[in-house]
Amino acid sequence: MTAKPTHPPHTDDRPAPEGRPKAVVLLSGGLDSTVAAAIAKADGFEVHALTVRYGQRHAVEVDASRRVATALGVASHRVVDLDLRAIGGSALTDDLAVPRADSDPTAAIPITYVPARNTIFLGLALGHAEVLGAQDIYIGVSSVDFSGYPDCRPAFVEAFERLAQVATKAGVEGAAFRIHAPLQHLTKAETIRRGLELGVDFALTHTCYDPAPDGAACGACESCRLRRAAFEAAGVPDPTRYAGASPSTTIRILELYRTLQGETSFVGMPCIIVRLAGCPLRCSYCDTAYARETQGMELSIEEVVRSMRDLGPGLVAVTGGEPLAQPGVHALLRALADDGRTVLLETSGAFDVSAVDPRVRRIIDIKTPGSGMADKNLPGNLAVLRPLDELKFVLVDRADYEWSRELVRQERLDARCTVLFSPVQGKLDPGEVGKWIIADRLPVRLQIQLHRILSIR
Repeated sequence: MTAKPTHPPHTDDRPAPEGRPKAVVLLSGGLDSTVAAAIAKADGFEVHALTVRYGQRHAVEVDASRRVATALGVASHRVVDLDLRAIGGSALTDDLAVPRADSDPTAAIPITYVPARNTIFLGLALGHAEVLGAQDIYIGVSSVDFSGYPDCRPAFVEAFERLAQVATKAGVEGAAFRIHAPLQHLTKAETIRRGLELGVDFALTHTCYDPAPDGAACGACESCRLRRAAFEAAGVPDPTRYAGASPSTTIRILELYRTLQGETSFVGMPCIIVRLAGCPLRCSYCDTAYARETQGMELSIEEVVRSMRDLGPGLVAVTGGEPLAQPGVHALLRALADDGRTVLLETSGAFDVSAVDPRVRRIIDIKTPGSGMADKNLPGNLAVLRPLDELKFVLVDRADYEWSRELVRQERLDARCTVLFSPVQGKLDPGEVGKWIIADRLPVRLQIQLHRILSIR
């Protein structure tokens, strides 16, 4: 049985910014470990993610870990191969059936328990931390809403922290290793709410023990049961793609109304606004906070299309909140395009836009540092830009302008699509922004929110 990093290796020795210590986070690609990584980042650590490919039944969660690592913007992500099939003893690593959620309810520790898995994983994380010069390790275990695994309990975490002090060169020389289990006493629903506060996109995660060949969750194992129940208890849509489930045919709508388009290159045109409920981001300048705090009306796609027809012909803008946070949005966009509409999708840069219907014009809001959400931008979105798309930079101050200017120049964004610079009303004078654009000869369009000037919705 060998343990080796996959290749090419990631750079792990870059210096951390002054005052920002390193932490190793065990990242499986699941719901819990993703929230633990987001918490580590929020705690001020430079996050170095460690994923173990241990011979589990599928590679779906390893793929999920890569998506999550990219979305969180971790400093490094290392995938280590360690084949625990040589030991076996678990339905996840041996030729044993994965039990359904309702099987053997009296079993204290189910057969999906992998012998000593978290002990082994924390051992790898400890070694990685020692090499990095880190003293903090995060693990997403919980002793609430869990399957009864002994290596998820507080006593185990506390014992391993003591072990770390005597089992390493750094420990015996005085380093104080800390094992963080920030979800230890949270329910799954509380974990989901905490993740949403931190901007976690749960659609990127994978939890199922026995997924279908295409990666869809089985919906029947204990892990799927816990996940599904947690989203229901948290009162938020479950973005999980379950095997055999038909695409979502409902959507949570907050507002439907006719107005003038106040932004984008379609500014001033009559437009129907479809505002969806929900958003995991928390931008400093948000003017639609009610969209993330209200559940909205659950309507079928057909009902939304009928409402559009009642409101009249023309342009439709699907906005939020964050539309892509709802799994049914793709069906909605297709239905609106099928109805012959010119469809705009207003979305943050924090969600993958590559799956959006190609007939839809994607208006991507690249989050600037002043938004407080710049670390949520997905760099991959820039690679799939088309001429009919538009990029919007909302500017809080001069620093935001300079940051955006440099990104436009470095990525030659103006050559790919229309670029809009939009100063936050009441915080940055549009006239000043206009002067900066002229002085820098920047090929972007100054955008002023027309609907605010006209005092209309």
